Amino acid sequence: MYRKEVNERSPMRVFEKSMRGGLGRGNVGVVLSRAGVGKTALLVQIALDDLLRDRRVLHISTEHAVDHVRAYYDELFHDIATYTKLAEPESVRLDLERHRLIFSLLGHGNTTEGASSSMKKLVETVTFAREIAHFSPDVIIIDGFDCAHATEAMIDTLLTLARDHSAELWLSTTTKAGEAKPGSAPAPVDKFFDKFGVVVFLDPEKDVVRLRLLKDHDSKEIADLSLRLEPHTMRIIDADIPPASERPRDAKRYRLYSGGAKGAEAAFGACAERWGLTETNFSFEGHTLRERTRGVQVLSEADLRRGDFSLVYVSKRLGRVLSEIPLVRNVLQTIWYQINAAREVFVVGQIQDDGTVRGGTGWGAELARLWKKPLYVFDQQKRTWFRWSGTAWEMATLPMIKSEAFAGIGTQNLTEDGKQAIEELFQRSFGDPS
Repeated sequence: MYRKEVNERSPMRVFEKSMRGGLGRGNVGVVLSRAGVGKTALLVQIALDDLLRDRRVLHISTEHAVDHVRAYYDELFHDIATYTKLAEPESVRLDLERHRLIFSLLGHGNTTEGASSSMKKLVETVTFAREIAHFSPDVIIIDGFDCAHATEAMIDTLLTLARDHSAELWLSTTTKAGEAKPGSAPAPVDKFFDKFGVVVFLDPEKDVVRLRLLKDHDSKEIADLSLRLEPHTMRIIDADIPPASERPRDAKRYRLYSGGAKGAEAAFGACAERWGLTETNFSFEGHTLRERTRGVQVLSEADLRRGDFSLVYVSKRLGRVLSEIPLVRNVLQTIWYQINAAREVFVVGQIQDDGTVRGGTGWGAELARLWKKPLYVFDQQKRTWFRWSGTAWEMATLPMIKSEAFAGIGTQNLTEDGKQAIEELFQRSFGDPS
């Protein structure tokens, strides 16, 4: 079984379906149980499922060292790979590790003062990941959050982190209670119950662990969810997994990486906003061609230098002296960030006789080919989508956005055909805009 099939058949899809699509970006979810039931294993299962969907995971533990957490991932990934007969598991595992960061915040006592100190370090860790490590997480895992000594201001800080990073934030915390009912939660989560988006409770039985849904956003009718989990790996034992065709894509889980410039990039951004996707537009001071104002990330001079990747190579490949084009270096540097962050690339422009894409957009296409990322180009002249096979351009059946992190770039000279192609791409991928 290949990675995509493993992900589509994951029992976590049942979990998400019961929560009407999942936690969602900008929300905080809680895994609650007595000590030793399996909160860490469940969080790692959630993280692995996200990693298999090309999402970036930042895992912060207050209870385990980094090596201990990494061992959890290795063991549970091995279980998934063996259970599903995953093809090329070692290659997949290495790819997942590149999209995961693990930090440990061991050493803080169970007091209000200790919780405050831990919260400060937690915020510093997320900031470090994004600003220093250039790692923008789609999912933030906080294993071992001390709700017992938390304040309302601390919970509000978690909500702000989730919103500011447009990430799903999952945390685990311990309760002494042995039972829980939908619509409420035992201490210490009860005092913050209204602030959390999703709350699940792990209830140990003789040979299994029951996963019970206590809160599903603002829904008053909580789904009757009582999944049986294998107690060691937290893998769902019995689940009626619906086929992929029956599961509509949740547009809110997807992120467009672009530059927001007039033309194709602005059209990609407008569609992302219309369909409810998250939007990140890499830019720089003095970028006069940028039209999008949503999700702008202005790169510093140091950031831009990091994107100064092999301009000699691309100059030769495109047959152009790039330094003679005004502002082209900064534009190419931002494109480097867009393609680097994406797992799938869509381009609107024109394929030339030598196989390159015309204009500065060609740099993005070359990077996608160099890094072997799925690449689709809508040729405005031929009014047709093409896919790079690895050796040649092939006419493509109407493509769909499959990766939750994708780039949308293209020419400033967008035609009506090009604009329609972008809109139809979103329509095919997500259905009617909400």
